[in-house]
Amino acid sequence: MLAACGASGLLTYCGGWQPLSCPLPCPEMLAHRGDVLAVLDNTAHAVWVGRRIIPVDSGVEAMLLWGDALLTLSGDTDCLTLFSLATGQPLLTVPAGVYPQDMCLLPGGRSLAVCGGADGLLRVIRLPELWEEQALALPGSVQRVACMGSTLYVLCATEQDGLCCQLCRVQGGRWSAIARWPGLPGAIHADSAGHLWVAASELLCCFRQCEYRLLPGEFGLIRHMDSRGGKLLASDPVMDALWLVEGGQTKKLHEGDVQHGIFG
Repeated sequence: MLAACGASGLLTYCGGWQPLSCPLPCPEMLAHRGDVLAVLDNTAHAVWVGRRIIPVDSGVEAMLLWGDALLTLSGDTDCLTLFSLATGQPLLTVPAGVYPQDMCLLPGGRSLAVCGGADGLLRVIRLPELWEEQALALPGSVQRVACMGSTLYVLCATEQDGLCCQLCRVQGGRWSAIARWPGLPGAIHADSAGHLWVAASELLCCFRQCEYRLLPGEFGLIRHMDSRGGKLLASDPVMDALWLVEGGQTKKLHEGDVQHGIFG
């Protein structure tokens, strides 16, 4: 396991947490594909990948590795950018909304679903050309997305009876509302066992066949999730905690300036 812990640096877990050398002063987001790891530091406006440091836009909200490229989504510049890992240079940049928040790969790995934030659109973007294939209007601000098979699940921030997190299912170019909770969208994640994990203000829940159960824990706002072998890692920067969920139980793995944890 790896944890990006801001000013506390990059940590790795091997029977206990140990520091891992990182050239960036304040790592806060991680992405991995195979043996390739990308580390984001928004304060330095940079991503470290292998031996290369890549300058990126400020306010990166999401990033992922795709083939021999890096994709970043900036909420400051409202842009999606494709970088070459070989050269560190930007190859293409396209508008992606108004304070866009999240993205995920679709089956086949040739398209992205991108949350457009305050413009209320969920976009499907073709790779590597970054062509917009489709745009679907959803309620409120479109903030988080996960893919399970041919279905997309999206978290939107709406203001129905106060600020709410609404979970929407998108199939065949149409959306339907699944559930709603008070508070802010936090994170959404689909694991390999067919579970959909959803985090909103102070809660974490697990969906299976449209029914969900709440997980125990004193959560603030979980911002990232990762899974492996039936286990879930949940990163909660509000409560400064990294949670492990296994067998329906939660355990605090690390407490401190936790920004993002992954199974590395």
